[in-house]
Amino acid sequence: MKRILFLAADLCSGGAERQMVTVACLLKSKGYDVMFYCYDKADFYADTLNNADIPIVWDLEPSNYLKRLFKVRKFIRKGRFDSVISFLPTCNFLNNVAAIGKKRWKVITGERSSRESTFTSKRGKFFGWLQRYSDSIVCNSQNACNMWKNNYPKYTEKLKVIYNCAQMSDIQSVYVPKKDGKLHIVVAATYQYLKNPLGLVEALSLMSDEERNRIVVDWYGRKEMSRGDSRAFDETAKAVEKNGFQEVFRLHSDTKEISDKMNQADAVMLLSEFEGLPNVICEGMTIGKPIIMTKVSDYQILVDESNGFLCDWNRPESIKETILKMAALSKDQLQTMGQHSKEKASILFSKDAISQNWEAIIK
Repeated sequence: MKRILFLAADLCSGGAERQMVTVACLLKSKGYDVMFYCYDKADFYADTLNNADIPIVWDLEPSNYLKRLFKVRKFIRKGRFDSVISFLPTCNFLNNVAAIGKKRWKVITGERSSRESTFTSKRGKFFGWLQRYSDSIVCNSQNACNMWKNNYPKYTEKLKVIYNCAQMSDIQSVYVPKKDGKLHIVVAATYQYLKNPLGLVEALSLMSDEERNRIVVDWYGRKEMSRGDSRAFDETAKAVEKNGFQEVFRLHSDTKEISDKMNQADAVMLLSEFEGLPNVICEGMTIGKPIIMTKVSDYQILVDESNGFLCDWNRPESIKETILKMAALSKDQLQTMGQHSKEKASILFSKDAISQNWEAIIK
């Protein structure tokens, strides 16, 4: 039985953590011996792993980075693992450093949200150089893979594209199209500037009272980033209150019932400046929802006129027009669009296909 270690900073409610936990559970169900190593205490997904009988090693050294590096390296090198998988830049760095010298395990690093600045900063160049110690670099979008090929053509043979697996929790709610006569939209994203909550506020401010009265947006996400930084949330909440949008743009904390929340909505939306492969879009399509998204990641593959609309993240007018275009659809048109999303998702995000791709890399 192959031993697989997932190296994560923590188990917060972020998209990368959600996908890592999903992949771990898939591999566990295939008979692999899976465990997690975390060095920071955020445990949103801990129950999911506990329920799947996947052990977690919590080794907390939040303030001493050098000590953390040596502890992680020692843990990996003495762990008799067959593969070590990490997803985010700092964990990929630690994973690669642990591999310096002779090793008997596969180093698998994940690319979640590449943008050009990833490759041009001093930190990005150093982390990119260290990827020479990785056996496989798994990108969750063709867009990210192409960036790596353009910036590091020597890594081409290591690069793999595996889409996110949209493994949803049980849905208890019943969908009622346009309840209360309004278009209900769900956004599931952390409150970060790059996720563009302030752009949504500006788009709403461009609408007339009558237009705003036709929609409700519910945003679910983590309010604080690393080290307690909640500036994006605080600024968004202040802007919502200042404009009197409390009944139109409703701000919520992250929730484990996000599948239910999306199922109750008429559409799922993402307004990011950039993304790898957005979990919320994959999951919204899997549930069978029309999509509104910005032109990020593999948007050409995910969304066309049959299942949603595209907009520009940095043009509030574009966001406004796209939301109103969705609001103008009939109940039947919304449900037809949702069915097209579901058909696309069954091809792109199949659990069996994705687990086979991960097994192929591990083997």
